[in-house]
Amino acid sequence: MPEVMNMNPPRTDRHGGQASTRNTLRFRVDNVPLLIRPLYLAVMWIGGVVLYLYYALCRITSRISIEGPGNRDLTQHSIFCMWHESWWSYFVVFLRYRSAHAMISHPAAYMKPFHCVFQLMGLKRLLLGSSGDEGKKAVNELAKLVRQGWSTTISPDGPKGPARSLKKGVLHIALQSGVPIVPLAISASHFIPIPSWDSKKHPLPFSRVKVVIHEAIHVDSQNFDESAARIMIALGAL
Repeated sequence: MPEVMNMNPPRTDRHGGQASTRNTLRFRVDNVPLLIRPLYLAVMWIGGVVLYLYYALCRITSRISIEGPGNRDLTQHSIFCMWHESWWSYFVVFLRYRSAHAMISHPAAYMKPFHCVFQLMGLKRLLLGSSGDEGKKAVNELAKLVRQGWSTTISPDGPKGPARSLKKGVLHIALQSGVPIVPLAISASHFIPIPSWDSKKHPLPFSRVKVVIHEAIHVDSQNFDESAARIMIALGAL
């Protein structure tokens, strides 16, 4: 699933330096060998189209309700924030972006179908990064884009958890960009539970998909830690 940045301490190499995601991943979306790259892209795009069509089916057959207490406009300029478990239902709700969006996603090769889904949704910029120097660079670039008017969505407990444990990358992006964080809670009434670290719930057609948009949280240097607690409370972790 897409993920902004792992704010856990990065792994170190044998010389005591930071081991970047680029060095620790054998195959990434941007380094698949040329010999198999055409086949890889074809298979990944087929998978991405199938996923997108499935989310479209869920969207057509499901009833989506949007509730407060925050601004219920999903096109608002903001940093949407939700737990990693909500990504599957997120694709149903945000089937087609109606405002400019940028995103950071994990660069692993298996993530390509979801990158394709994002492109079909109308994502304008997809940045690769997860941890280490590459992740920090992606976060800084995303903060710049958000400051220029782009919106984004972040799951602060990804990419590998612990579930519902907030890492502070989302706060740093809000602080750098001056754009508020809007916590989202998305749930489907009918779903298939996925046995994973984040207990994903894959939505089924003919569901009731509920979106709760919480009040915007403006982050500054004085309320940094308080903002983290407010996000946790809004998303039900405290």
